[in-house]
Amino acid sequence: MRSTLLIVTMALASGLSACTQAPPAPAAPETPAGVAPLANARIQMREVAEDAQRPGVTTLKDRDGNALPLIEPAFITTADIATVAVGSDGHTGHGTLILRFTDDAAPRILAATEARVAKRVAFTVGDQVLNVAVIAGPFAQTMQVSGLDSTEEAHRLYTEITGKAP
Repeated sequence: MRSTLLIVTMALASGLSACTQAPPAPAAPETPAGVAPLANARIQMREVAEDAQRPGVTTLKDRDGNALPLIEPAFITTADIATVAVGSDGHTGHGTLILRFTDDAAPRILAATEARVAKRVAFTVGDQVLNVAVIAGPFAQTMQVSGLDSTEEAHRLYTEITGKAP
């Protein structure tokens, strides 16, 4: 793949866990203030199917144009997200998206990510697969999406998701 996705997360329990293909970036001391996503932003996180012929699979193209079978339903959706902010990747300096989940969604997201440790997942906005990663540990409250191609891409996605300039 052209780039990797790093999702750094904070679980309901203390500590830091990650959903990653690369070593996690150092955690930012504070999560920047964010704004609510647009209701029609269509943010989703879905498990990648091992078998594309399995029922309940939607196929999208990854960033390299390869077919990617995604298991429905998504276990994270736009409705689960309280705020979106732009941050910075400690490894590349590129912009990141920081998602903070609603208090109501956090227990469900924790259970969903616990069940998917070591499984591949895809993070999508609309029909665009931003990237694919392996869940290294459960999370529930926040998630940082890095490995984007540039800070400009993070700003473009932030505007698409929120309807506001960063």
